[in-house]
Amino acid sequence: MRVIRFEVVGLMNSFRIPFFRTYHKSFLAPPKTTVIGMLCNISLKSQKEFFEILERQRIEVSVVINSIDGRGKDLWSYKTIEKSKTRGKSVVRRDKLFIPNYTIYLKIDDKSLYQEILDALKAPLNIPSLGLDDELITIRDVKEVDLTDNKSNRIDSLFLDKGIGYKAFVKEMSQAIELPMSNVIATKFKGFDKKEKRISREPTEEFRQVEFINCEIEFQEEVKSFVDNELNNRLVFY
Repeated sequence: MRVIRFEVVGLMNSFRIPFFRTYHKSFLAPPKTTVIGMLCNISLKSQKEFFEILERQRIEVSVVINSIDGRGKDLWSYKTIEKSKTRGKSVVRRDKLFIPNYTIYLKIDDKSLYQEILDALKAPLNIPSLGLDDELITIRDVKEVDLTDNKSNRIDSLFLDKGIGYKAFVKEMSQAIELPMSNVIATKFKGFDKKEKRISREPTEEFRQVEFINCEIEFQEEVKSFVDNELNNRLVFY
């Protein structure tokens, strides 16, 4: 199976877990919607096209966490407007990931969209960022690769928990380890009403994203997965 593979390196990035308000806790890796948003940004696609890509699953993704050099927190000050219409100020604490490094795979069946995204990754039409607009990233090593079927039930990529049992195995005891943790993410949104009028974004499909560092996952049932033989990554797409 032919897919697009590229590496992403940030400096200080954060991917807020939606249910955390006063404290912006971060995922370890960008959810699918964040990856698709970045792709739409660098290819100059509209908001409507973003929602359509998600709704029709025109792009499937797979993310492998290569490394995160550290984690910290900052304080973010922002202005508020009270009911009395007086201006106020609030401060929120945010998780920050220091130099996160990911390998991302894209499965795109539409040939025209495939080429458009490939070209944008090689020569972005806008400044690439993941998370907030100012959380810039470097995109490198963009390649087309052929994946083969994975003969085992073990994977290295993030996945959505859809009720299939699994076990985790640590790869290198001498390296930093993050055991699997799951948090709810939206995989599809409603952004326009029946009259094609823009509305506040509403999630229409949610799952738990399971993420980990320096581990491999073994499913207790057969799951469709693939192998990147060059990097020895075993993947599922979602």
